[in-house]
Amino acid sequence: HAGVLVTPSVLDSTSNGSWDKLLEQNPWLKTTNLVAKPDQLIKRRGKAGLIAVNKTFDEAKQWVMDRMCKEQKVEHVTGQLTHFLVEP
Repeated sequence: HAGVLVTPSVLDSTSNGSWDKLLEQNPWLKTTNLVAKPDQLIKRRGKAGLIAVNKTFDEAKQWVMDRMCKEQKVEHVTGQLTHFLVEP
């Protein structure tokens, strides 16, 4: 399976990018252990604690939601994370 791109549209339950739609289009999300990480150019994501490994769908979803559109500081740069990848 390829990964799934998670964008801020998950914050709007009526959008086509909601968590329910993602699950509907990618049923493997519920049956596979997942990796979640920002889909933005960040060096040393692992060191910054920005990779979640071996998670269930619900754990990966919670991990992304805890970070979506919130200020994150990585080394000397502060910014918002808006796009995440969830992969098998």
